[in-house]
Amino acid sequence: MNRNDKKSFYRYSDSASERELESKLIQLQSLLLKLKQPETIADAEWMIREISLELEARRSTI
Repeated sequence: MNRNDKKSFYRYSDSASERELESKLIQLQSLLLKLKQPETIADAEWMIREISLELEARRSTI
């Protein structure tokens, strides 16, 4: 994942609703089981971690 990909991801995570993030998290976790390439697995794990942190941050401010 390059720098522009990460910028796009952060824009998405900032604008997405909590429900959208939860849905994306479930999709990524399901997809992770099917991935084979280490770089792709690492990217998916990074996105899962970032979405989890974003959801945690949103929930802790309520």
